[in-house]
Amino acid sequence: MKIVIAPDSFKESLSAMAVASCIENGFSQIFPNCEVVKIPLADGGEGTVDVLVDALNGERQHQDVQGPISGNVNAVWALLHEGQSKTALIEIAAASGLDLITPEQRNPLLATSFGTGQTILQALDSGVEKIIIGLGGSATNDAGAGILQALGGQLLDAQGNELPPGGAALIDLAAIDLSNIDKRCANVEFIVACDVSNPLTGSNGASHVFGPQKGATPEMVEQLDKALAHFADVAEKTLTVNHQQSAGFGAAGGTPMGLCLAFDIQIQAGIDMVLDILKVDDALAGADLVITGEGQMDNQTLNGKTPFGIAKRAQARNIPVIAIAGSLGFEVEALYDTIGSIFGSVRSPQPLAQVLSEAEGNLTRTARNIAATLAMGNTLSLK
Repeated sequence: MKIVIAPDSFKESLSAMAVASCIENGFSQIFPNCEVVKIPLADGGEGTVDVLVDALNGERQHQDVQGPISGNVNAVWALLHEGQSKTALIEIAAASGLDLITPEQRNPLLATSFGTGQTILQALDSGVEKIIIGLGGSATNDAGAGILQALGGQLLDAQGNELPPGGAALIDLAAIDLSNIDKRCANVEFIVACDVSNPLTGSNGASHVFGPQKGATPEMVEQLDKALAHFADVAEKTLTVNHQQSAGFGAAGGTPMGLCLAFDIQIQAGIDMVLDILKVDDALAGADLVITGEGQMDNQTLNGKTPFGIAKRAQARNIPVIAIAGSLGFEVEALYDTIGSIFGSVRSPQPLAQVLSEAEGNLTRTARNIAATLAMGNTLSLK
């Protein structure tokens, strides 16, 4: 029996590789002789750099950059050598991520993506011809304004003054000056990998859907939504297109909005990009079972998350799929058309800290029990 184990990370507890190893350990207790292919995955959010740099033997790079609220953070990105060309792998979460600040510090009115722009500049200094940026886990709701400013763009108010950091300030935007943008931006292939298709503004946009998890109150959400809409309106004079309703522009607090003023961006589904880069279709050949998972599975999993992405590839080859999650959220039943069985691994109601600390044992035990159930089914079918 050939089993492909292809999960995402369990946020705040286990990396994708650690999740895959736990599942392998659980299954090996029941099926010690099965062939296991482990493929740690990510969907463009946190962990994407780690997954790809390990699989492709890239080089991790470190740089102190501005954090999302205050102070500096040490951001990690990766450099890949592909023949004579160089590609940078960057995550917005590394410099501008929600996990870099405490819940008490969260303020999407002021949070800035400037540090991510500094990381992009370092990549340009390294001579890259291609940049892949993963959008997920950001603390920001500034529509990539900070990135644009770090690259030399100027966002000016009616008096000609540079706007301060944060999404709220965009309501005062009067003009965009791109004359000092780093010239190298024009010569770089720029791929934006994200796991959502939300537009920039509106009830399904960046501020309304993702703002609350970054600390936005209902009043802040309305304020930010108006500010981002105004940014898109002013940018239309430069771009000749208004991106308020463009698919994917709501990712990472609207980051594609600022990026498209500096680069000719291509937005791709993060999971499909990762699956293609890792040549997962080849690994699925001859597989009898795929096991995937992520920290929480719910109706959002359908929107380009790792388990749904790998399950679609397996379904196209008539390979059954089992998913294991840390917990199961709302409307998980919507996944049953693609994923045959879905299991939560938390053994009882527990404080979050305990859940995170016991994640490895819970996951290994759940995988073992699933394997035992499969073995029992095989035995019963032979009677």
